Amino acid sequence: MPNLRRVALDRRTLLRGGAAGLALPWLDAMLPAMTPSPAPKPVAVFIFSPNGMNMQQWRSPSEVGAAVCGPTLAPLQGFAPRLTVFGGLEISGGWSHGDGPGDHARAVASFLTCAHPRKTGGADLQAGVSVDQQIARALDGESPFRSLELGLERGRPAGICDSGYSCAYSNNVSWSAPDRPVAKETNPREVFARMFGDPELALDEGERRAQRARHRSILDLVRADASSLRRELGAADRRKLSQYLDSIRDLEQRLDQADSAQDEVLADVPEDLLDAGRTYTQGLQLMYELITLAIKTEQTRVVSLMIGNGGSNCSYRFLGVDEGHHELSHHGGVEEMREKIARIDRFHIEQLAGFAARLRDEQRGDHDLLHESMVLYGSGISDGNRHNHGDLPMLMLGEGGGAAKGRGYVDTGAGTPMANLYLAVMNAMGARAGRFADSTAPLALR
Repeated sequence: MPNLRRVALDRRTLLRGGAAGLALPWLDAMLPAMTPSPAPKPVAVFIFSPNGMNMQQWRSPSEVGAAVCGPTLAPLQGFAPRLTVFGGLEISGGWSHGDGPGDHARAVASFLTCAHPRKTGGADLQAGVSVDQQIARALDGESPFRSLELGLERGRPAGICDSGYSCAYSNNVSWSAPDRPVAKETNPREVFARMFGDPELALDEGERRAQRARHRSILDLVRADASSLRRELGAADRRKLSQYLDSIRDLEQRLDQADSAQDEVLADVPEDLLDAGRTYTQGLQLMYELITLAIKTEQTRVVSLMIGNGGSNCSYRFLGVDEGHHELSHHGGVEEMREKIARIDRFHIEQLAGFAARLRDEQRGDHDLLHESMVLYGSGISDGNRHNHGDLPMLMLGEGGGAAKGRGYVDTGAGTPMANLYLAVMNAMGARAGRFADSTAPLALR
């Protein structure tokens, strides 16, 4: 008769060494013998895309009702049973309401708050508490990090970025209070360091750099702890641990390569401009991989990612698009410009599909990480030329631990508050609320 283990490995076990605290993925040893796998805890990932979409390519009228609508979303075809594409959603807070121009700033500030931001270029900011921060507040203490706020563009730290609106509105989708945006991290290397630095042994920046010079890999720091743990694990868990540590080393190497590429490409580029070449793609893929790692190791259950700031004029030259994205969004009906917008949209959906595949390929017990997740991707503007905030592009991937399911195309009805979707996500995450912003009722997720 086999010798059954009675004590489980703590799910929050860290491999420690120096200032490193490497979180572990799910291992069979984290359950006592003969114990069923725990129910999955849902995870919410909110992804903001700037400047609207080519809506004719996003949602083709001839395909309404299909599992995937429009050529832009074709890369998600393999996830059709796990995908919902929403139509009719509106963010009233994005409209001017008498404040004149500034739709790009409003589109960002209202994207997760569904609130109309006060038009100001000073410190008297006023928006709302965003849905990700509402959830993070409700789940406080359940994960090492309440939430992660990530982005690809730093943006100007101060001043006016859009028609009298402070840059704070254009640069941040997450708000912990109506007057307090949550700054995002745009450097993948710093995200990695934040996730795998031991909070009990925090070092200042100088000490971290010195330690990194001595140990090029976090694995050098935790090697002794990893070897000790490996001796306590069964064969299947030892393989899983080895694969995990190999993936960490591979990620570190690509972070180093991305750092070098950025140093070379950005040497003569102003700080407020985002490189639009290979380093952008690398940065985006690294952010998606870091989010996957955060979910895999249960570092957080709430993530926001901005793939561009409000009004981003990034030039996607690697797609054969020399014009800036914001410039193209004012297409004036010119088909060539609209086609280039569709090319940019398609690229980002391809990257999203890659992220979804990473989540699908990671198993935790008897389900994958995409099953645990609700990945919401969209924009606060529909057609960039019209600057409209109704019938917004929005989709959701994953099942949220069983709270949601793919429903294909869902027409919610013209003018349905986006807050209704967010209220449903809040409830699915366990942040029970009767109302969020201008919500009228939670949308059905199943």
